[in-house]
Amino acid sequence: VAGALLYLKVVNGIFIEVGGTSTNICVIKNGRPELKYVTIMDHPTCIRSLDVRVLGVAGGSMVRINNKKISDVGPRSAHIASLKYSCFADPEDLEKGEIIWISPREDDPRDYVAIKTPNGTYAITNTCAANALGFIKEGDYAYANQRSARIALSKLGEFLNSNADMIAKKILEIASKKVEKVVKMMIKDYEISDPVLIGGGGGASVLVPYIAKLMNLRYEIAPNAEVISSIGVATSMIREEIERSINKPDPNVISMLIEDVKSRAIAKGALPESIVVNTEYVAEKGILRVIASGMAALDSTALNAREIDREEAKKIASEVIKSNSIELLLENKSYFIFRSRVIEKRFFSKKVKDTIIALDRYGRVRLSIENGRMIDNNVLEEVKRYLDIKSDLAPQIYLIDDTKLVDFSSITSPEHVFQAIKEEVNKSNGNIAAIIKL
Repeated sequence: VAGALLYLKVVNGIFIEVGGTSTNICVIKNGRPELKYVTIMDHPTCIRSLDVRVLGVAGGSMVRINNKKISDVGPRSAHIASLKYSCFADPEDLEKGEIIWISPREDDPRDYVAIKTPNGTYAITNTCAANALGFIKEGDYAYANQRSARIALSKLGEFLNSNADMIAKKILEIASKKVEKVVKMMIKDYEISDPVLIGGGGGASVLVPYIAKLMNLRYEIAPNAEVISSIGVATSMIREEIERSINKPDPNVISMLIEDVKSRAIAKGALPESIVVNTEYVAEKGILRVIASGMAALDSTALNAREIDREEAKKIASEVIKSNSIELLLENKSYFIFRSRVIEKRFFSKKVKDTIIALDRYGRVRLSIENGRMIDNNVLEEVKRYLDIKSDLAPQIYLIDDTKLVDFSSITSPEHVFQAIKEEVNKSNGNIAAIIKL
């Protein structure tokens, strides 16, 4: 998830990371991963965590047979069974092989199939099926010996009185439908319209294109998909360090440097509550070292220490919302707010839809709202007027000033929303604007 947000700059989409044994699925909406309350053994808790769904199907999932038909794919994988993929085997060796039944683990049912050859036993996997159909292009992490893949699927086809293409498609269909079911559920849960599927993990090209085809959705395979998790781990930890030459550590100086290093880490995207500060004094060198480390805020950032200018911000906004018609609505000390306008023509009228996007000074996407409106004059009066119209249910409202962006979307009572906004407006020292999702 961190890789999708921090490295790929995903704002809206469904991230599907396909590994060898399991697939992880999460929703990224408005540049933030969706969260849910954790349930432990059917007992709800008050702990909120990332909503990542894990499925026992992936690139290395093995084929299962029942009554001369493919009954399932997974959850066991070649990795669990300690077998190599048949699509990476020597084709001459595979030609001499035969289909056998195996149990990947001691207590597993003996309905998984593999190919036994004079030189070893090989699993038939989703990756083998995708390579047999020519779906994986050369240079992709999942690209294998397609001749070997064809031999493996042909032997399985003969075993099932079918052919390689039909069997390969059936394998991918069974595996992909498992993921499709969860993706549909998440689309419904989080009310996402026209999502894009973003594939990560070494097996991304094996399943994600097929899932997208089943669902008639757009998809993208992430650059460096096979190491996206490692990139996420590497980029999600922020570290900032300050050194000062000093003969004797002074508590006031230490306190000042601690606040300085914390501010720098926060400016680079670290969550304030996650920051840990360490101090050390190297007496022989007369150096005081203060180090702050913390987790990056998971909100579609590009960890850039350099502040961007207006034109760079406009370019980033245009790329993120895929529009060449971008207008700057507001610029303050910390944020750029842009609008992209689409006019939908109807028989006797027209409807205007604005997408509002807010970037901070480091090019990080802080907010992206489809069909939104920004108010920067008479904020309280305009918000009150709008809430009076929407008296049954409060819309999603965000406040933004020189130092922060406050999300009121979780408050559903119009009265409570207005009181909370009023308090923030009264506390704000600088210019303040409201962004409303219509």
